[in-house]
Amino acid sequence: MELALNFTQLLLGIIILVWGANKFVDHSSVIAKHLGINDLVIGLTLIAAGTSAPEIFVAISAVINGNENIAFGTAIGSNISNIALIFGVSCLFFNSPSKTHLSNLFPFGLSILMLGLIIVDGMISFSESIGLVGLFIVFMYILLKTEGIPEEEQSESTAFTKSLFLSMVGLAGLIAGANISIIFAENTAALLGISELIIGLTIMALGTSLPELAATIAALRKGRHQMVVGNIIGSNVLNLVFVLPIIGFFGTIQINQTVLQRDFYILLVLSIVFIFLAFALTKLRFVKSLYMTSGILLISSYIFYISILAGIV
Repeated sequence: MELALNFTQLLLGIIILVWGANKFVDHSSVIAKHLGINDLVIGLTLIAAGTSAPEIFVAISAVINGNENIAFGTAIGSNISNIALIFGVSCLFFNSPSKTHLSNLFPFGLSILMLGLIIVDGMISFSESIGLVGLFIVFMYILLKTEGIPEEEQSESTAFTKSLFLSMVGLAGLIAGANISIIFAENTAALLGISELIIGLTIMALGTSLPELAATIAALRKGRHQMVVGNIIGSNVLNLVFVLPIIGFFGTIQINQTVLQRDFYILLVLSIVFIFLAFALTKLRFVKSLYMTSGILLISSYIFYISILAGIV
């Protein structure tokens, strides 16, 4: 009974967290437009960071509560689910080439390599955190020199004062949801007798990936494949260059080498597959069977990965 209650409260925290992220991003965008900030800047900042807001607030709350392993697991697990599950589902619906700027893949690949160095090192040092912040600056520079990550169309008819109020409500939801999630994730892990890292890699990771899933569904419905690829690139980079420095600057964590032997190598392989498919969507002749097959394999790999974490296989 206690386990069911804790798990229910954990899910409630994740729901509040995701709801708050959506409200905060949607209405902050309206405010930005009202203040004369152009669509490109909105897309590169609010929309890109917005889909990573749950992971970022989970990291902040985790550091405050001394549960850095949950934040670390959530960042890696969210990136795995973004590629294997969300992009995997997207591949099933691709029916034309994309116009993604391939230069955006450079910071994406570099962030994965930096993650590998951090895991081998066994901790997130101050200098590594500085390096990740530097990578964020490089990422934003590249986006500003191109068309960046396409953003969702926003309604400009919403009253400024209403948007200001709802953005603050959304921010409150983010903060409350993150704290509730962390507290009951820790309790659930203790009751199940599993590590906080596993909770972060599974339940928290999947829950905080819901904004990416929502953005992907909306993009697919509009046939905007470049938005799907862009959202995943932006979210995966920001999950690492925002979340890990928060842990490095303000928390302490000893990284279990199981993360290198199991989770990092899986993320590395998935990232290579993603880079190839993103390149093929832009530069090669579109072959639907390639993406159908890739989608099935990616989704199957995610199910297999979760089964390993759950101890089923």
